[in-house]
Amino acid sequence: GRGNIKSQPATVEVAYLKKQFEVNPETTHLVEIGHQVDLKCMPPVGMPPPRVYWLRGGQVLQSDTDVLVTSEGHLLIGQARPQDTGNYTCVAENIAAKRMAPTSQIIVYGKG
Repeated sequence: GRGNIKSQPATVEVAYLKKQFEVNPETTHLVEIGHQVDLKCMPPVGMPPPRVYWLRGGQVLQSDTDVLVTSEGHLLIGQARPQDTGNYTCVAENIAAKRMAPTSQIIVYGKG
């Protein structure tokens, strides 16, 4: 006969990352020179919670004195400059997957 094998109930944390972002950044963002840019990006639900970062023209955007990625994942630019014009992409990543929101174009206009 077969012996009974007693096993402890296992808790399995399944890593996942949904496809849909909770909030997608707007596709085109017009901002006047010197004004603040606030691009909202709320990542998809995931386990473990995804890390959120932004790309600018395909390169990882580094936070500096004027550019901040908030803990929620929003992109803030304190005072827009002409050189901030470009394509920005919100990326959410965890061990399960990497998702990219539709690219946003920031256009800075006005006289410097």
